[in-house]
Amino acid sequence: MSTKLLPFINKCLYFAQISLWPALCVVCRQPSDTQRDLCTACAIRLIHIPDPCLGCGLPLPPGRPPDRRCGTCTAGLRAIHRTLAPFAWQPPLAPLVSAYKYHGQLQCGRVLSELLLEEIRASYAAAALPQLLLPVPLHPRRLRERGYNQALLVARQVGRALNLPVAPTLLRRIRDTPAQQGLHAAERKRNLRRAFSLGDITPLSGLTRIAVVDDVITTMSTVDTLARLLHRRLPETLEIHAWAFVRA
Repeated sequence: MSTKLLPFINKCLYFAQISLWPALCVVCRQPSDTQRDLCTACAIRLIHIPDPCLGCGLPLPPGRPPDRRCGTCTAGLRAIHRTLAPFAWQPPLAPLVSAYKYHGQLQCGRVLSELLLEEIRASYAAAALPQLLLPVPLHPRRLRERGYNQALLVARQVGRALNLPVAPTLLRRIRDTPAQQGLHAAERKRNLRRAFSLGDITPLSGLTRIAVVDDVITTMSTVDTLARLLHRRLPETLEIHAWAFVRA
């Protein structure tokens, strides 16, 4: 078969799939007009963080050039080098995250991971990607209750698409802390004291960039705690990035 025919055939198959087996939008529950389980109308409603700080992902003050850092990040007060959490904690995305995280609706996680993957590719178009992905761990009891670690599923889907390895057991949660939701920043930090441990760091040998993967970043307490734990046993020159769906 001529290679010139392949693009035409693939395009025909794509439209046939949409027509015969349409995807179902996870937001409006109507047949999607795309191959993804998210229709165009609902995708347009997703709210991006405007002009995010490169270091923490929070919106920069008006007038600041894009791809810059806020005062806290410029002063080097965070252990995280770069944060990508592109969406705001607003409907319709917030209910999708909750459905994925707490109600076992894994199809929502698949859509969210696809959206995050698009943002990663755009954000790192002119920058080197991390070389390894570390999902934020769950305590074994919480993992038994939920049946899956949502951060690990995201890391695996994104890692597979970007050809990046995932180290699922290098970070461990050794203390079953109360949920972070509803806690203030200082309470979150106290809640995470001695909550994590670090396993065999051999997979990190020679690496210069890694990414900690989670679903939501609120005060950065969790990812910052993990970054500081890593830096205690690894060079300070190691860049630790944080990836999540949402910056709340």
